[in-house]
Amino acid sequence: MTKLWNGKIDSFEEDDLKLWQTVKCIDEAQEKGGVCFVGYDTEDGILRDGGIAGASEGANAIRKALGELPSIKNLKIYEYGNLDKKVLEEAQDEYANKIADIYLRGLFPIGLGGGHDIVYGAYKGIRKVFPNEKIGIISFDAHLDIKSYSEKMSSETSFKKILDEDKNVEYAITGFQRLENSRSLIKNAEEKGVLVLEEEYPEELTISSLKSFIKRMDIVYVTVCMDVFDGGSAPGVSFPTVFGMDSKKGKRILRALLESKKVVCLDFAEINPRYDVASRTSRLASYLIYESMEKLVDIYRFTNWFERIK
Repeated sequence: MTKLWNGKIDSFEEDDLKLWQTVKCIDEAQEKGGVCFVGYDTEDGILRDGGIAGASEGANAIRKALGELPSIKNLKIYEYGNLDKKVLEEAQDEYANKIADIYLRGLFPIGLGGGHDIVYGAYKGIRKVFPNEKIGIISFDAHLDIKSYSEKMSSETSFKKILDEDKNVEYAITGFQRLENSRSLIKNAEEKGVLVLEEEYPEELTISSLKSFIKRMDIVYVTVCMDVFDGGSAPGVSFPTVFGMDSKKGKRILRALLESKKVVCLDFAEINPRYDVASRTSRLASYLIYESMEKLVDIYRFTNWFERIK
């Protein structure tokens, strides 16, 4: 555990504890309630797309930034560790099994990437536990990630594969950048009925559109590709975005999604510490995760949440 979580100690008084001091191994979870981190520390999918190396270090970078923040009262936090498998297909299978196990232990999973191919692994884990529910996947991303996988799976193919395989899934994207996507990808999205919300859309329109989307779903999985944010706020990604989403806007949209009480899984992907500046990107992710955990405690209170677990 100390290899993943460590940092400064102010004191051992409750009000002085850092978040890293409160994290426990998942095997210590004796009762339902709380969140569990799981690392998807592979960049195989990114490299298959011709991206740059370094995203495999993202999960630990998020942990480092997150661990320095204050502890959260009334929240139990657990850790499932990183992957043993690094090849994309094997990594997705291992990750899916971990996500399913987290649910069965009565915990809320928060994934730390790694490539955005984390999405297919998360989906498979969710579907193991929720076999019949209509799943809504909401992605914060500049890119549709709906490329053909006929030749190979990569970090940009997960959504097409999911939508091809499962007719009980719908996909929405916010932060979309038209100039970052080919016409064929946009056509693929149109054919699949994807709800595409461009980055420049007013915040109120985006939130209202996503709330309408959520109403049709039984459960919701939210995934955040950190390249959705403007390159000045999130320079440490494989594909930095020009004119990206404002981080405060992203925070407010994420908060609105959690308020639906339908979100069952959350993850953050595509952080590349090798190209980060003053840890801006990992710190941004850590703040979004921290506020999400506070929101989970406030809204879910981890009571009715567990009635969903079969």
